[in-house]
Amino acid sequence: MQPMPMDLPAELHRRGNDLPDGDVIVATGPLVIMAHGLLALDPEARKTCWIHSEIGDLDAAAAEEQLSFWSRAAH
Repeated sequence: MQPMPMDLPAELHRRGNDLPDGDVIVATGPLVIMAHGLLALDPEARKTCWIHSEIGDLDAAAAEEQLSFWSRAAH
């Protein structure tokens, strides 16, 4: 996966059968904040969430990969 800009506008979504439209936007902000938010959830909750941006969607594993890249790039 290619590195994405940390400040890319993004949305954290949650899907569920209990939601009228099937999913809901939980939070919006820079991609780096949405990635930290997604990974702060317990593992079961992560399975129902993803991050959406104009470049593409990220699940928890892809968000963790981006955070790892940004961490290495900062050193």
